[in-house]
Amino acid sequence: MKQRIIRPVLLGLTLCLAMAGCRTRQRPVLQQTTDQPLVWPAPPDIPRIQYLGTVSTEKDLNKSRSMLEGLETLIFGQGDLGVLMAPSDVTLSPPGRLHVADSAGGVIHLFDYNENRYTQFGAMSQGKTLQRPVGLTPVGEYVYVTDSQAHCVCVFEWDGKFVTSFGESLLIRPSGIAYHAGRQEVVVADTGDHNLKIFSASGKYLRTLGSRGVNPGQFNFPTHLWIDREGALFVSDTLNYRIQILSASGQAWSVFGEHGDRPGYFGHPCGVATDRYGHIYVADRQFENIQVFDRNGRILLTFGREGRERGEFWLPSGVFVDDQDWIYVADTFNKRIQVFKFLETSNE
Repeated sequence: MKQRIIRPVLLGLTLCLAMAGCRTRQRPVLQQTTDQPLVWPAPPDIPRIQYLGTVSTEKDLNKSRSMLEGLETLIFGQGDLGVLMAPSDVTLSPPGRLHVADSAGGVIHLFDYNENRYTQFGAMSQGKTLQRPVGLTPVGEYVYVTDSQAHCVCVFEWDGKFVTSFGESLLIRPSGIAYHAGRQEVVVADTGDHNLKIFSASGKYLRTLGSRGVNPGQFNFPTHLWIDREGALFVSDTLNYRIQILSASGQAWSVFGEHGDRPGYFGHPCGVATDRYGHIYVADRQFENIQVFDRNGRILLTFGREGRERGEFWLPSGVFVDDQDWIYVADTFNKRIQVFKFLETSNE
């Protein structure tokens, strides 16, 4: 009982001190482990990608804490740390909310950089919980999560309160998910059915795109999705070893990529995303790297390799690029999110 009374008083006394140093944070505060920056390509070439840091536990969230938070930890101790087990997808939404789908843990991790707090969630109604969350996308103040084992899309408020689910009778093995804000449509990659299923934001089934095959608009185990600022849809057509792009008008498909073992080819393409300049980032689980292409599918550069050190990957999956061209990679078997940044030049 004493702690319940004392805690608000102590925090109130320190609030005026802490407010002087408070400010809104939109993304992680990351610290380099060495003085030498890690960049690609290596000198003497002009660097285009820089490694920024890693997120894996609540400790990474609290690298820069306010006076208020420091005093609270000193008085009441440190709570349990959240640890990523097998992150499969990641997204950042304003103001500073990093959500991570953890397929092995069966939860969504929330690193809230604005409020400087960590939580995880997955509880639904009637005692049910997430089973195997593999993809997620923000939709306003909500987070839509694909559960490949429960065969549905689960909708939560951004802080974890369960709202509803849909698609149970239609989806076979949902994986990637993206939201088209202009049309207010949710696109789901149904890996087990080799197609894309389209729903309204309220969960009403609208239509299906594609079937199994090798022609443009057909798929072989599609996995990850991305919708860019113009409304074009990018599909990681994984076992066709290519990226397919549906135009913003929804009328034409373009395709690039083929199976191979050199840069510009694919071994197992997964996460796909674009930045402000139209560069296309593709995670490859077999190559253990990220390949960067232009809009015509021409290879520009690669970064990363197999390993456990900074800038190295072990079965990377989801990729997300924010509005400042920070690149978030779900480094699945290394149990972390690695963060990079595209470096602008005067020629961009």
